Amino acid sequence: MSENYTNLSFEQMSGHDLVAFREHYNLSRLQMASFLMISKRTYGRMEMSEDNLMTVLNADQRYILKTYVGSQGLSLWLDYLGMSFKMRTPEMLIKLFFDNRLDLFVRRDSGRYGYNVAYSFGGLSYITIYGKRDSPESFIDFSGSGIRLMEMLLIGQGLVWSHFINIALANGGKATRMDFAFNDMSRMFEIPELYQKLMADEYTQKFKSDPQYYADGKNGGSTIYFGSRSSEVFFRFYEKDKEQAKKHFVEPEAIPVKNRYEVELKQKRAQTMAEHVANGQDVAGELLAYLRDYLQFYNQPVVGLDKKEIAKLDLWQPWVVFLEQASIVDFQAEPKEVSMDRSLSWFINQVAPTLKGLIEYYGQEKIDEILDDTELSQRQKKLLLVAEKVNLPF
Repeated sequence: MSENYTNLSFEQMSGHDLVAFREHYNLSRLQMASFLMISKRTYGRMEMSEDNLMTVLNADQRYILKTYVGSQGLSLWLDYLGMSFKMRTPEMLIKLFFDNRLDLFVRRDSGRYGYNVAYSFGGLSYITIYGKRDSPESFIDFSGSGIRLMEMLLIGQGLVWSHFINIALANGGKATRMDFAFNDMSRMFEIPELYQKLMADEYTQKFKSDPQYYADGKNGGSTIYFGSRSSEVFFRFYEKDKEQAKKHFVEPEAIPVKNRYEVELKQKRAQTMAEHVANGQDVAGELLAYLRDYLQFYNQPVVGLDKKEIAKLDLWQPWVVFLEQASIVDFQAEPKEVSMDRSLSWFINQVAPTLKGLIEYYGQEKIDEILDDTELSQRQKKLLLVAEKVNLPF
């Protein structure tokens, strides 16, 4: 596709622009015809036309193209990983994955998931390895921030997640949970609008439990849960910009990701996905299959209709656009370095106002004396150490 595609005017699209659009996304003519719900022959004639395509497309087709052209699209990340190991202690995993750098971890004699020892990378909960005092079992837990951190370490040595997971599987690792996040930069649909589709029974789902909707919850923004948290497949759709804005004390407009659509896989499904990631298979395609299989939205209620009748209904166009973009998105990394930014943000918003008041009352000299006598905790020392470059042993 041409470099000028991102500046393309939707209202002035011609057949030549449509070709550029298709080639940019590496789509076939058959796929484009499917997107626009027309025959391949009709689509071929559109590409050859020099006329303004907006004059020949119907409302649904215009909506699909307008959303694509005006959108920054989707990105797809790994957002959580949990793996258990038999016959491997936490110390063995630190040697295997972190160059035996025990000095980078803070140990505590407590844990979760049935484990009673925990090693946290840099004293943070982002990457934690749990173990048992009396048994060679362990569990490595990567939060979303831990995934970003590990990607920084991997990419620094020209590696990707398939390398890590291959080594983990070869050492008896079993994936118990994998979360993937589709980040929507343009808000293809409003989460409250999706909720209205649910209330109107304009959807079908494979989940046994009813969707749960939370409007402007404690984390900010609206959220919908599909399925049970204990099931092997679970979806979470929410307004990421509002959640992050509330968390970081900024305006939602400052957050690039507008909506996030998360697919959570557990147990056998997580293990299968881990094996596929290790083998370099199409992650986006597999996640798309889950979305299509478990959830669909329509333009009218489905109550009282049988499966054959529902199959003939038109799908809700914003959902169609999301699925089509999800079909072509690349699975990518979004590495971030360990830094003191989180502590700085907390200081600015929670501590600085109080500190300023203490300085005005006691004077700068008194406060400086207190700071000079203050010792860093073990966790803070580890965090400063981890902020240095870490070499992985594989």
